[in-house]
Amino acid sequence: MKTRKALFGMLLASVFVLAACSQATEVAPEDAMEAESSEEAMEEEQMLDEEIMDQQTTFVIRIENTSPEGGLTVLAPGAYELNDHPLSFFTPGEVDLGLGLEALAEDGDPSVLAGSISEMMGGDEMAGFMVSVFNTPVGAESAGPAGPGAAYEFSVDAYPGQYLTLATMFVQSNDWFFAPGEEGLELFNAEGLPISGDITDLFFLWNAGTEVDQIPGEGADQAPRQAGPNTGEIENGLVSLVEGFTNFQILVTITPQS
Repeated sequence: MKTRKALFGMLLASVFVLAACSQATEVAPEDAMEAESSEEAMEEEQMLDEEIMDQQTTFVIRIENTSPEGGLTVLAPGAYELNDHPLSFFTPGEVDLGLGLEALAEDGDPSVLAGSISEMMGGDEMAGFMVSVFNTPVGAESAGPAGPGAAYEFSVDAYPGQYLTLATMFVQSNDWFFAPGEEGLELFNAEGLPISGDITDLFFLWNAGTEVDQIPGEGADQAPRQAGPNTGEIENGLVSLVEGFTNFQILVTITPQS
């Protein structure tokens, strides 16, 4: 009788051992599949990153003041922003967004706008996004305006599908600035090729609508003559195209690097 009980106990223990092994055998393939799936996802992400890097192009953007010596055109330091979708510094037909365009358009100070956009977008860590300023004319030793014959240059690394927007003040005004349209510039065409050459026709002279306008080059509240920043009469107007004024000369070019 004891022998039978002992044999039965050994048999029962064997059943438990076999069941445990069976369960372990069933779980292992699931773990292996999850690990394999994770590895495949990492490989796909790495391949996508490599594909994007292969398509990445360095663009040099040049904003040149082509007016003659003594001309009315003077450009101020500006801001630029690169993103995966259109993002403008302003909306035509609406009041200023309050991100810092006023400081740029009235006083030639792009730092407020660049800082606000960076904070809004979560900082430079965000993939596919960057915001910065250009403030030193080519060949100059320090930051400052770009008078007749001078130019600003900066470069960005972009891949297909990205957009660039920028803005620079028309200094001899109360609150006018040069910028592309609301959606900025699409840096690659429909075939995925980088844009190149003279893009001046994609830029316009805008009125920020934040300060009452005076005659260009003569107003006491314009940057070269005002007593201090933000001293003109507040307008509370809308952002709009400047109409009926053509006495300015700029050339904007973009050059993709091979």
